[in-house]
Amino acid sequence: MSLTDKSSIGISVFAGILVAAGLFSAVVLLGNSWIKFMIISFIVVSCIVWLLSHGVLRKASKYLIIVVMIFTICFTVFEGYLLWNAGYPPTFNPSQQGVTISYSNILNASLTQIVQSVKNTPAFGLLTLEHPGEVTFESLKLDTALRGSIEVVLYHKSSNLGFRFICSSGYSYHASVFSWGGDPLSQMFPQEQTPEETLNQIDTLGLRWFHESAIEAYQNKTGVNPEINALQVSIQWENYGTYQGMTLLLTGVYENNHAGHGVFFANFQPNGKLLYLNVAP
Repeated sequence: MSLTDKSSIGISVFAGILVAAGLFSAVVLLGNSWIKFMIISFIVVSCIVWLLSHGVLRKASKYLIIVVMIFTICFTVFEGYLLWNAGYPPTFNPSQQGVTISYSNILNASLTQIVQSVKNTPAFGLLTLEHPGEVTFESLKLDTALRGSIEVVLYHKSSNLGFRFICSSGYSYHASVFSWGGDPLSQMFPQEQTPEETLNQIDTLGLRWFHESAIEAYQNKTGVNPEINALQVSIQWENYGTYQGMTLLLTGVYENNHAGHGVFFANFQPNGKLLYLNVAP
């Protein structure tokens, strides 16, 4: 076999791998990206017009395919990097290196600022550009266990997709897109207030107020102070008694040797009314 034949085989194998990687990026990783399809279509049409005008379409078609595949792979890498490094949440003093949120500063946190920090990220901007339409708040979780974590989930109604932003151990947000199975809880238990108004109502009272109210309710029920060194905050939607809409669930946790158990579970309406308090045995 001549050197020329070996070179041709090598180029063909490389081109085949490139095309396979490009198709995988296009169909699996970026299958719902209209931006990618629009740009690829523009490149293909422009190149075909140019090649036809120069009479070299057949000869250059394979190179056109390779160029399109290279672009698809590059766009996939760019979007993947942007989603994996989506930015950092706000810090609420005292901050600690390598810790996202801790028991010492969670009570100073603003839920409105956390959600807004997600919406200010370039990753969220790209997602809303790829998926035009209304995006609404769905849920938020703060957990001071281990080195702390924050999770914010948003809902895109027209495409029935969820945008999830998670950060932990002092790292930036990692964003992901997922298909929603059925209706989200915010659609099942709607309320008159907008999510933004409700989060602002919670912030007006402050997480410290809700924490102290939960501690007081625990003391009234048990006669002792709860032994906790970690806290979980969950904003969710539910129907409880005569109330329907967004609630704030506080879970007091005692953590020991990287394992923890819930001490109490206090669920509040946004206006501060205690819906229930469950005490762990």
